[in-house]
Amino acid sequence: MGKNIISKEEVKKIAELSELEVSGEEEKFSELLSDTISYVEILNELDTSNTSETYQVTGLTNIFQKGSENTVTLTQEEALENADMEEKGLFVTDPVFDR
Repeated sequence: MGKNIISKEEVKKIAELSELEVSGEEEKFSELLSDTISYVEILNELDTSNTSETYQVTGLTNIFQKGSENTVTLTQEEALENADMEEKGLFVTDPVFDR
């Protein structure tokens, strides 16, 4: 294991921000995170100048299983008939996030 790039204080701050409990394990996580960053730095040294950009490697585009097209559609009234709350033709739900 090399020099710790991430300090114990930074581990505590990361844990606080991500709401994780790491009490007593700051040194361990400092080493693990530092090792991970060191590995990524090694990857950054790779010569990729002759490598073309890609966002996926299979070459497949818009592949759907035959017969999987949904041919059943509901009218707006049918879709909303069991909704607990509806407003202007849309489903209304309770808030998910606190503001």
